[in-house]
Amino acid sequence: MGRRSLRDQRRAQLVAAFARVLAREGFAGATIAAVAEEAGLAAGLVHHYFTDKHELLAVLVHELIERFRRRTRALEAGDPLDAYVAAALALDDTADIVAARCWVGVFAEAVRDRPLFERIRRLLDGEIQAICRRSTGELDERDAGAVLAFIVGALVVGAFAPRRTAGFAAPAARRLIASLRAVR
Repeated sequence: MGRRSLRDQRRAQLVAAFARVLAREGFAGATIAAVAEEAGLAAGLVHHYFTDKHELLAVLVHELIERFRRRTRALEAGDPLDAYVAAALALDDTADIVAARCWVGVFAEAVRDRPLFERIRRLLDGEIQAICRRSTGELDERDAGAVLAFIVGALVVGAFAPRRTAGFAAPAARRLIASLRAVR
């Protein structure tokens, strides 16, 4: 595999800087100037690679989703639903707190940004379907929605108090799933 181009490297650097600023300051504070400062670059370079911070946000959302998909695939040895839970609720010392806080920022911005709201709504609908598939028909959409609601809630709590959720979220999600399977 060849080396990534300078353009790809620079874009990745800027998205990482945007993620750190978003996690720390929220969307309103994630200005182009703040991203440039975080990356150690001139603001003009940010504009060279991205139209605006909405484009940065779109790329970040895509990257967060891809990272989650890679984690899920890496854990696919056993029960597919358990792999999903493990990938979603890695709230131990290896948890990516910046990513968790970015998701909170994305959800908050989606409340006021209608196109982003629709994109996140479609994403969540897709995740409910993925949970249904991974349960091999044992969970219906309502139960899969409950599992996703637990996961998203744990993500939010983990963003604010990661040590409080470490060790409890994944086992609790597994108990929730077991009880939902048991009533079927």
